Amino acid sequence: MRGSLTSLWPHHRTGLLLAALAAAALLVDLGGFHALEHADAIVPVLVSLQRWTPFYWDQERYGMLVPLLALPLRDPLWNLVVQRGLLVLAGLAAVVLLARHVLAGRDWPLAGALAAGGLLAAAPAPWLFEYLGDQPYGLSLALALAGLAVAEPGPDGRRGALRLGWGLVLVVLAHWVNAATGIFLLALAAARAGADLVEGAARGAVRARLAVDGALLVAGLAAGQAFLWSYPALSGRPLQLAVGPLPASAWPRAWGALLGNAWGAAGPWPAALAAAALLGTALLAARPLRAHLPAALLRAGALLAAALAYALLAGSLRWVEENAFHWRYLAPSALLVHLAAVSLLAEPLARLPRVARAAGLAALLSLPLAALAAYGPPSPGRVRADLDRVAGRYSEDVLAARCALVAGDYWSVWPAVFHAALVLRERGEVPRIWGVTHRSRPTVPRWWAERESLRICRPRGEERQAERWLRAFRLWPVREVARRETVDVLELGESPRLPE
Repeated sequence: MRGSLTSLWPHHRTGLLLAALAAAALLVDLGGFHALEHADAIVPVLVSLQRWTPFYWDQERYGMLVPLLALPLRDPLWNLVVQRGLLVLAGLAAVVLLARHVLAGRDWPLAGALAAGGLLAAAPAPWLFEYLGDQPYGLSLALALAGLAVAEPGPDGRRGALRLGWGLVLVVLAHWVNAATGIFLLALAAARAGADLVEGAARGAVRARLAVDGALLVAGLAAGQAFLWSYPALSGRPLQLAVGPLPASAWPRAWGALLGNAWGAAGPWPAALAAAALLGTALLAARPLRAHLPAALLRAGALLAAALAYALLAGSLRWVEENAFHWRYLAPSALLVHLAAVSLLAEPLARLPRVARAAGLAALLSLPLAALAAYGPPSPGRVRADLDRVAGRYSEDVLAARCALVAGDYWSVWPAVFHAALVLRERGEVPRIWGVTHRSRPTVPRWWAERESLRICRPRGEERQAERWLRAFRLWPVREVARRETVDVLELGESPRLPE
């Protein structure tokens, strides 16, 4: 099909699309994106700076590929910025690669660019931060979909061993990042195959594609399970994941809770998607394009079917229940719903000769423009100021007290450790500040031998949480030696007893 990007840039459309994605990722990363930084998102930065491990600290579900790539960057600020930039780029690219995967034969670059730009423009800021900056979904999907694309037949119509091999490498990397990626993509591959057959595609070609994609994804899932079950050997600790589903009788309640949380966090996003889908459907229902409406609805339906299948699976898992049915577990399904709605608008835009070229240009421009609208103009100074605001509350007192350990609540400790390290690096000193809280076990060998001489800072009001973790790491009893505005300063040893 001739579409906007195809007709405008037949030889360079992929390069232009990549450039637009990279520009948007850079603008997001240097804009107001970091105003939502929190402990979960900061831990991978510390994994890279303090002790790299194959998986997220004290967890077996998130492979630390990006922290590995960022290892050479010892400056905390640049390590964080580069990690976020890579994740944002992967998350936006995953939207485009989803369009390529499901809308092959159509103007998927237009649909992908519009969907990625629309995601930045319409999705709520907390959801965008979770998807683009914190969770592994975007990176794992981008890797796996790139692997499936690499394994497709070349210009000669053949799949060589090299193509299949590189495709397998990318799919396996995706399952190191997120062991469940293949479950989502197998549902999508099946839905796409069904749509292909309904549209009259050659059965042999459909079966061949489904077989290769299925084999790669099953191999990836097997690798992901191997990674998962290797965790006890690598860490010396049992699996942390509550493996297995909820009882079937609990599924309706679980699905309702998960969907309700997702809907409550979505804000005006569903309304924007409904408007895009209705406009696209109305254009396709007009006489010149009416013949294309059934096929467009079929493709959107395939996306929605895969989204529903994954949502039902996610809602049935015990692990999701243990995490209060947080809406982030529906991120893959939300992406498919988003793309389904935008694809209905992209279809008529690509088929109307008078607007196709303008739509192509608008699709490319939508990426950087939406990034600017969502996060403001790029400013390293703003990034630094946002980090001061969300993570710098305790730094002045921690550094003035010469504390090497920060003990307390998880959500306070890791931002404090990161920011104090950032300030020390800016002063030209080597950061040696560690956390004592949830997920700090991997760093214990770095400071344990010196524990008797280390000062401990405890955020004010977190006495109970600090005592729990100090006892857990055999740093008890302690005595209070000073008080500052935001922290209490502790040292190992009994407090002196008052004379009787």
